[in-house]
Amino acid sequence: MKKALLLLLCLLALPISSKSQEIEATVTVNMEQLDPEKRVDVSYMERDVQNYLNSQQFVTNEWEGPKIPVDVTIMLSGGNRGVYSARLLLVSRRHLLGDDEGSSVVLRLVDSKWAFPYSQGANLSFNMQRFDEFTSLLDFYMMLIIGMDLDTYGELDGSVAYERAKQIVILGANRGTDGWSTYAAPGEFTRYALVSELTDLRYSDFRRLIFSYFVDGLDMMSSNKEVAKANIAKIIDAMAEKWWDQALCCKDFSIQSRVK
Repeated sequence: MKKALLLLLCLLALPISSKSQEIEATVTVNMEQLDPEKRVDVSYMERDVQNYLNSQQFVTNEWEGPKIPVDVTIMLSGGNRGVYSARLLLVSRRHLLGDDEGSSVVLRLVDSKWAFPYSQGANLSFNMQRFDEFTSLLDFYMMLIIGMDLDTYGELDGSVAYERAKQIVILGANRGTDGWSTYAAPGEFTRYALVSELTDLRYSDFRRLIFSYFVDGLDMMSSNKEVAKANIAKIIDAMAEKWWDQALCCKDFSIQSRVK
């Protein structure tokens, strides 16, 4: 009995492993385009979306390092019969090593093709096996943000997150939901085109350049500014020489340098 009690006390003393969330979102919901009576059902959307994004674990691995700062702006319109349209604006940043207050924009994106039913007290839940017209778009972009962030710390480390984003696109396409088609005209920005290029082996070298841009460039600014600036110049030249006409960042998202 004493041995059993001692074993129990030892087990209770062990640290409990807890899942760590990846996202630190700040959410703003703009209702200026809604009639006053149509704002009631979405009055708590800002709070609920922020709680949802900040409480989910979007990838299967334990998250290491700081959470990803993400600004999320939802600009609502419509509202007839509880169905809303929205523009989704996203900005994600990446903390810079050696600079406690420094960060750099990794993704800046606007998605205008979003429609969904919504009512007060909506239960927002994460399920990779189920498509939801509201939460699945948020999940899709959180996967992309996580993948892009991981790519800046390790070469091609974001691949798993990108594949999960592609799964969401396929679920939406199978439902026939507007905006989730797996067809895209050449040069057209679609969710499927974006994630397909991110997972295309032809763009692996460009993703490696993104890794170098952050690790050999921005992260090094605090310890060796001259070498960092020289590295950044070389990396940008490589991007321009090899990928300027096709590179993802030139079409779909922007990487902003803090070099002065």
